[in-house]
Amino acid sequence: MPKISIEHQSSIPADQALAAIKNFFETDKFLANLDPGIQCQISTAEGKAKVISSKFKAEVTVQAKEPGCLLKVQIDLPLLFTPFKSKVEETIKAKLGKYLA
Repeated sequence: MPKISIEHQSSIPADQALAAIKNFFETDKFLANLDPGIQCQISTAEGKAKVISSKFKAEVTVQAKEPGCLLKVQIDLPLLFTPFKSKVEETIKAKLGKYLA
């Protein structure tokens, strides 16, 4: 499985970032078209979010880092999506910027 690793520095606190990540993965139209049954489980105590989808797997780690937090996103794509890896990475980076501004 091809993997995508993304780091994103956000100015919002870690707990708000986790809520924004959940909102992003569960309500974003791009992802809803890809898999309408996508779910995001959050562990605030660990600062992690796990995304459950029939199309891909993702794990997000949030660490407090002044002035906000640092997010590390690890996405495992199926082999079928290999040709689109760079486009998926570009789209996720843009959406993170939007949801975590």
